[in-house]
Amino acid sequence: MTTILEMCSRWPVLRIAKGETLIEEGARSDRLFVIRTGAFDVVRGGIRIVQINGAGAFLGEMSAVLESASTANVVAAEDSTVHVIEGASAAVKAHPELTHAVARLLAQRLSAITAYLVDIKRQYADSNTHLALMDQVLANVIAMNPNASRLGSERDDVPDY
Repeated sequence: MTTILEMCSRWPVLRIAKGETLIEEGARSDRLFVIRTGAFDVVRGGIRIVQINGAGAFLGEMSAVLESASTANVVAAEDSTVHVIEGASAAVKAHPELTHAVARLLAQRLSAITAYLVDIKRQYADSNTHLALMDQVLANVIAMNPNASRLGSERDDVPDY
């Protein structure tokens, strides 16, 4: 079985210094990155969401698959190296092994988020708060029309991301 790093060896390597922004929120670059070494903070709307590290981890995969602007800043948490896949939208379509790796990652993330939402629903089911609405959130996510998705919030007091 080919590892993600072996599969990505055909693409160039970029060195990123600690504190440097690799992906800019709201920008469209059509690049997909694969971590060789180092770690990156994912920051959305000024809030640090997660740190991604580990050889073979993808960065920018949502933008590549959705052919959209980036939904977050990705900043090097330490000196790092990444493989750079230019023309990521086309590359994901042209290389089945890359498509499968990205799809697997996204499915793992969706599974984790779904489990988290179910846990919240269980904890707050009888609370009569907005957290008790998780079943509706889950139903909407599961039934989402792929042609009608729009990032952001329906509320006027919350900015679009």
